Amino acid sequence: MRQSLLDLIEKTIVYQYDLPNPTAGINKTIVSVDNDQCFKSIDKNDFTEIIYNSVLEYSFNEFEIENKDYDKLHYIALQNRLKFNPDLDLDQKVKYGFLGEVVLFSVLYILFKAQPLIARGYFYNPLENSETKGYDSYHLIENNNQTELWFGEVKFHKNYKTGLKSIFKNIDKAISDDYLKTNVFAISNQINNLHFKGSKIETVIKDWEENPYLSIIDEMKQHNMKLVYPVMLLYEEDDLGFDESIKNIPEYIKDEFTAHSFGITVDYSIFFILLPMKDVKIIKEEVIKWIELKKPLMS
Repeated sequence: MRQSLLDLIEKTIVYQYDLPNPTAGINKTIVSVDNDQCFKSIDKNDFTEIIYNSVLEYSFNEFEIENKDYDKLHYIALQNRLKFNPDLDLDQKVKYGFLGEVVLFSVLYILFKAQPLIARGYFYNPLENSETKGYDSYHLIENNNQTELWFGEVKFHKNYKTGLKSIFKNIDKAISDDYLKTNVFAISNQINNLHFKGSKIETVIKDWEENPYLSIIDEMKQHNMKLVYPVMLLYEEDDLGFDESIKNIPEYIKDEFTAHSFGITVDYSIFFILLPMKDVKIIKEEVIKWIELKKPLMS
């Protein structure tokens, strides 16, 4: 990642505290396995820059970007690496999923030190002309004894309730052996384009290709792999302030949804990354404006 963008992310998206937070009287969500993590956006314009610039790293592996014209690649990404139709009206454009997905990419990569496994732009199909299927992030952390697959989701809505309803509509599918297997198969089709070479997931895929009668889920368990499902929620900050904005999330989830077990046999974890901010709609509209003006990227 460009050093200028890395520095901007670290300066702008600032960790505040974990949930549960006894001091503030805020619990973690009823579905979270690990602690939820809460961040604050320090500057609206800088946050807009992060979204606009992160399109590049989200769409391409780093070796594709090195020594290339960033502005040209950014334009290419908008043509064939993510869904963007310049002919739509503004109200439709601000609903594009990539506006949140690029933030999830940057936060996992820089603030959680989760390496991108593959640029998600590889999974966009221009012929389908629809949002990219699958998890919203493909990252990993390799420890000595365990590989954590950080395959997550992000929702970027002004109203947090809208985002949460969308998350819980699909959460059972997302945290399941079947969906994990399907996404690993999708990665296997792009094995030559992996950004992270020599990983255990690459070993699992190659073993399966040698013997496709193997259960890929069993292979993942044999290699002590874990699904980490970070759920990022970007939403409008409450008028009562940051803490109240955070408290709204676990309380709403507790009132509206039920905690239950998921259909997954691989070791897994789920936690929320909460990022309330001011002027959600304005930020999105500004990104779209910069795209249409072809604003130069950070070097």
